[in-house]
Amino acid sequence: MNFCKPTQFARLAALASLLLGLGARPAAAYTPDSPEVQATVERALKWLETQSDDRLGGKCLMGLAFFKAGRKLQHPAIAAAQAACQTGLNQQEVDNYSLGLALIFLLETDAAKNRELAQKYVGEILRRQQPKGAWSYPNYDTGDTSQTQYPTLGLWLALNYGLDVPAIALEKTCNWLLRTQDPTGAWGYQGTDPGNFTRVQQSEIRPALVAAGLGSLYVCADALGLSETAQPKVEERSLPAALKPVDPEKPKRRLASRAVDVKLVRKAMEDGNRWFAANFVLDSPSYTHYYLYAFERYQSFRELAERRVEAEPKWYDEVVKMLRETQDASGSWSGGDNQVVATSFAVLTLLRSARKTLAQRSLNLGQGVLLGGLGLPANTADLREQDGRLVQSPLAGSAEELLALLEKPGNADLDRLLEAAQTVKLDSEVTRRSGQIARLRALVSAGAYESRLGAVRALGRTRELDNVPLLIYALSDPDLRIVHEADRALRFISRKFDGVGLPLEPKPADVKAAIAAWKAWYLSIRPTARFLD
Repeated sequence: MNFCKPTQFARLAALASLLLGLGARPAAAYTPDSPEVQATVERALKWLETQSDDRLGGKCLMGLAFFKAGRKLQHPAIAAAQAACQTGLNQQEVDNYSLGLALIFLLETDAAKNRELAQKYVGEILRRQQPKGAWSYPNYDTGDTSQTQYPTLGLWLALNYGLDVPAIALEKTCNWLLRTQDPTGAWGYQGTDPGNFTRVQQSEIRPALVAAGLGSLYVCADALGLSETAQPKVEERSLPAALKPVDPEKPKRRLASRAVDVKLVRKAMEDGNRWFAANFVLDSPSYTHYYLYAFERYQSFRELAERRVEAEPKWYDEVVKMLRETQDASGSWSGGDNQVVATSFAVLTLLRSARKTLAQRSLNLGQGVLLGGLGLPANTADLREQDGRLVQSPLAGSAEELLALLEKPGNADLDRLLEAAQTVKLDSEVTRRSGQIARLRALVSAGAYESRLGAVRALGRTRELDNVPLLIYALSDPDLRIVHEADRALRFISRKFDGVGLPLEPKPADVKAAIAAWKAWYLSIRPTARFLD
């Protein structure tokens, strides 16, 4: 699927936790839930429903656009993409764009159902990877920055859903991206690889290619545990059987990279970010919508790596304004490939597609799912196997000691406490217990996000009705993990195990409705109750 042919290119997520802002917005700013954005998306989808694309990648892009907009799996465009994926590997000339997009589609829409087929796509993608780490056209010696982004994202998703992806594949990709970065911090089209990490001048530098290269670097860094802190070297003998390969002929899953220099990664990120700070534009010649889709992905993974999220970033506001102004009366957009592809890219950008993906990843982690490729704890001696899953031994210590951890965010033990879904067991002595609950309540309303999450989790386990108003207040937290932790706590305390209908990816209206429902329940048993808002 030649979204960006070589001849044409000369003209070319804590934590869900940090990924979905739920607060009110200033009048001038946009979010994916803004009425103006939703109306723009719906016009585009209405047009797309009358269109088709014969290519595997085109069908998958269309299917993703409808899926990310909340359509059910039975929607014709989603079903058509699913059917195309079933036969896609049998086609003679399936390009790398299509392979990557098919893998992304299969895992985004129904990873459990599509697991076996997705693993076959992983195998074909790995087979096509160049020895130096990139993907390109057949018989090309140079790696292609544009083509590399979709297989890379697909492998990241596969790793997160527990498929067999050898770490060396993403290590090679990461190192290729480091070697082919221009001295300015940009990336070109066909990467000039010097064979070492001394940067050389690249050709055909365009914003779309810089977004593709920099976004792929962030994706690789997240998969290899290099985004925030260097991961420890892991000796196989120290790991439980759950992480040891059953078949010695298969590549070993290495969850912490030993083959990529984290200092080089961070320097490359800094230089790439600096390039965009000086060169950001709203279009990239001939491939504006392809560029915006890549730019949104880059920004989402950067937010995850930096643990910094703007609910209404300026760049998104500018993108929305531009797309609203340039949308055709039919609801479509025109681009360098075709209208179907350009419109699908535009919809995915408006919906913050990558942020939605990262939010779902955050929720998976919050539910206690250990996913390969997300990094090991610093102390692997504390790992143990339970029912075939890798878990950490609980932290030892008194309630006072664990509370002190919550009150001092940014330390490794607090991260371990939260990652293990461990809570603070409060004292049974009434006076000490009351003091500990008071400290937890203070953290919910004013602590750092890690502290708020731990405090909400601990209060939810106490099953004390006095904590309900504070837990209802926590439902309005901008951190999605905290919102769901508060909802779980309220279900536990109330014994309403089905909850009040809060969805996995709540919109502001959903949160408002959940808050109202929980307040109504609490007033039914405590008519004189007062709430914090």
